[in-house]
Amino acid sequence: MADGSFDLTILQDWAFSVRANTIDLRATPGEGDIAVQPGHQGWVAHGQSVQMSASMSAVRASTLTTQSFQGVLNRDNRGNRGNRDNRDNRDNRDNRDNRDNRDNRDGTLGGAYYSVLAPWQERERLHDLRGAWCDLPLDPPPDRSVLRAELPLLFELQARLQTEAEAPRRAEILSERDLELSSYLAPLGINGGSGFGATMRLMVLVAQICEEVGLRYKDRWRAIRPNRLEPSLRPFIANPGHASYPSNHAFQTMAIAQIFARAVPEHPGNPELFRRAMRIAHNREWAGVHFPADTRAGFQLAYLFLPVLEQVVEAQMIRTSEEWRG
Repeated sequence: MADGSFDLTILQDWAFSVRANTIDLRATPGEGDIAVQPGHQGWVAHGQSVQMSASMSAVRASTLTTQSFQGVLNRDNRGNRGNRDNRDNRDNRDNRDNRDNRDNRDGTLGGAYYSVLAPWQERERLHDLRGAWCDLPLDPPPDRSVLRAELPLLFELQARLQTEAEAPRRAEILSERDLELSSYLAPLGINGGSGFGATMRLMVLVAQICEEVGLRYKDRWRAIRPNRLEPSLRPFIANPGHASYPSNHAFQTMAIAQIFARAVPEHPGNPELFRRAMRIAHNREWAGVHFPADTRAGFQLAYLFLPVLEQVVEAQMIRTSEEWRG
């Protein structure tokens, strides 16, 4: 990796820990935690000095990187089984993991889109493990009286969204309609030319896997969108063409943050990555396309699905870990 360092000023005194069943973010370090010290370049975990460096812009809490990456989910073709098993083409490891070429999006390193080959191996593993995730103990959606009680908050957010102060949030909502990676990459210090292809592929892969799982749970309950319950609510963006509960944005964003934290638990940008994930999820409430109950369910599903997801994307997590540790 090229020389460089992290700007840890955004992290203040946060302590971040990843244990067997929990991911914990606190202001005070505890036993076994990684204590993030703002004045220290790199990070130190209980006497073991490890230097992490990258070619990047400094990490900033309040500004997104100017380079936008999007992982494009081809929704019409995602279940094309006939193509999924084309092992001679799609599993060409020499091609897919060619570190010099795999970040070449649309022919240039500065291209706006990051796409991956259809992840047939991970999808195959997902379906092999179907019994472990198809009936997770996710809370059922609340009844309509509970949802009606959440409507005043959505009307308040709708009004606030139109103010000048929330202009940045309006732009975020528009860019986040699809999987837009810059919000996840900025906390990690990754810009357009950083060459962290394994990390970006992991994020897109997690989103693709979670999209399929989330849609199955949506179909179980077929919950209505907020403006179907209250037509006077006007969403800022169009309703997606599927059910509301659970929120797939909440599910995918929290899953991305959790999986990266598992792969690179010592990364000083992890606390901000979790904050960004939560903001992206809550932005869907601001947009009027999700109830807060949908968001909570998406977070819950991310937690419940994590043990299976780790098994599905294990190989890519290892590649991501190696990418950061050199």
